[in-house]
Amino acid sequence: MRVISSKSKNAESFYISKGYINDKGVSTSTIIRKLGTLQDLIKEHGPTRDDVLAWAKEEARLETLKYKEEQKSKAVQITFHADRQLDYDQQVLYRGGYLFLQSIYYSLALDKTCRKLRDKYKFKYDINAILSDMIFAR
Repeated sequence: MRVISSKSKNAESFYISKGYINDKGVSTSTIIRKLGTLQDLIKEHGPTRDDVLAWAKEEARLETLKYKEEQKSKAVQITFHADRQLDYDQQVLYRGGYLFLQSIYYSLALDKTCRKLRDKYKFKYDINAILSDMIFAR
């Protein structure tokens, strides 16, 4: 996360924003928190703009740490009832053998590499889908 300052004719405002890549593969950002205007923040955090900016960067660092902790602590709860019998009409086995390979695929950032190649050479087909299908099919 980073600090963004927005200047208008009346005041300068400080924001904490988070950058991410949306579903279409385009880099974008969103405002997480408004810190306040320069006049208000000078009263609380220092006599100069540099002091306010240093405080704002520290706040952005703390927001980043907080966000990372929230991401680590995400959990999925799966309920299991040993005393219930399974219905014969429902599918019990699911094909999930590719999930291990998929985690490695995305940790190596092969999807980003494919996106860069697609943008550089103007491919009309999805090279990421082709490469991932070839890897997961093995």
